[in-house]
Amino acid sequence: MTYKVKHVKPKKIDYDLVVIGTGSGGGVAAHMAASKKKRVAVVEQEKLGGECPNYGCVPTKALLQAAETFKTINDAENFGIKVGNVKIDHSAIKKWKDQAVKNTGTYKASDIYRTDGISVIKGHAHFLDPWTLSVDGKRYTAHNFLIATGTHDFVPPIPGLKEAGYIGYRQALDLEKLPKKLFVIGGGAIGCEFTHYFSTFGVEVHIAEFAERLLSKEDAEVGELLEALFEHEGVHVHSESRVLRVEKKGSQKIVSFEKLGKIHKVTVDEILLAAGKATNTDIGLENANVKYDRRGIKVSKTMQTSNPHIYAAGDVTGGYMFTHTASYQSRIAGQNILSTLKHYADYRAVPRVVYVDPEFASAGVTEAELKAKGKKYQIATMPISVIGRSNTSQQDTGFVKIIANKRGVVLGASIVAPRAGEMIHELALAIQWKMKASKIDFTIHAYPTWSQAVRICASKIDCR
Repeated sequence: MTYKVKHVKPKKIDYDLVVIGTGSGGGVAAHMAASKKKRVAVVEQEKLGGECPNYGCVPTKALLQAAETFKTINDAENFGIKVGNVKIDHSAIKKWKDQAVKNTGTYKASDIYRTDGISVIKGHAHFLDPWTLSVDGKRYTAHNFLIATGTHDFVPPIPGLKEAGYIGYRQALDLEKLPKKLFVIGGGAIGCEFTHYFSTFGVEVHIAEFAERLLSKEDAEVGELLEALFEHEGVHVHSESRVLRVEKKGSQKIVSFEKLGKIHKVTVDEILLAAGKATNTDIGLENANVKYDRRGIKVSKTMQTSNPHIYAAGDVTGGYMFTHTASYQSRIAGQNILSTLKHYADYRAVPRVVYVDPEFASAGVTEAELKAKGKKYQIATMPISVIGRSNTSQQDTGFVKIIANKRGVVLGASIVAPRAGEMIHELALAIQWKMKASKIDFTIHAYPTWSQAVRICASKIDCR
């Protein structure tokens, strides 16, 4: 969408920077500007701190830690440890999750902002013109704006879904009791993590994904392995499936879906919607001459929008919707607002982690992306079962995969291993700085560690 509305800049300007949204996409730049003695305000209509500490990364990973602990205890007898009958106290798990959220200190965010000299404005923001923002009827002006309004759940137009009822990931965090049967719509990271969590605690889970495999944006063997692991744990995986309708029957819900030309029906207690996200752009962007579309706000590599003094960062820009990319973009935006020396975003090595068991992590390009561009490349893979840590841990499911160009420069990588989220950064560093795999191979790796699989895999890449 293109908007060209002429406005005159007000003579009185309240702030140097107004940040809309206090998640990672907004908070980083706000504190940066305040540290330079700029007049800064943040606007938030929900909880300060945004999605990650309140509804996303922190509470979900706290629940997944509980699931991992439960699984570890159940597997303890393999190591000669007898623990007896293990029981689940779901209300206590929820309390632990709430404590983990509290430990982030977000409930003190208002005090922290004010201590740094940042004004906190509560309410829904709406642009009146490129320099004026209305928040619940009160006007605020600024020389620069940073939009970090994030996303909300995308609700697909499935007949009967709204009438029958469903939960999103936020509601899934606060269930008073676990359902006996759950249908998850969406096989991306969120859907897979909640599938792992609920199935670990004995919930019968069905997960449906429209694409040919789970985690469809990653390399094929990643999604295929996760599907196999889920099915081994009793999860019903329905890839290449399309949900047709939902019907309510008493306290239960009947989900009808099409898979490979056949219609199937499943009766469940609850439906978890994880079909993607939609950007929060209903803030009067037309009045600010800011271009956007259904994917989000359009930004340059400097995080500037079509209006040079208005920036955007985080999920609202589309692309990689991770906390770490949001904070990275916020840093780029903050630097460019504060300095004439321009900084540019570079996404060649963004780490992507799915916190199931074992963890799945990737960085850089995939084979499919290189094939689509007609690029030549080489790959090497290494099962984690060959290394010493696998033997001592009794965990042998997973692999390391490295994609490199013909000269051996690392372009992409995938890891499935118990600590893949930690391991991937070595390869992300190599991708970011265009290093050859031989640099990893000839770096001493401690024994016995999971990262030895990375070194051995790197040794199989031909570095000319």
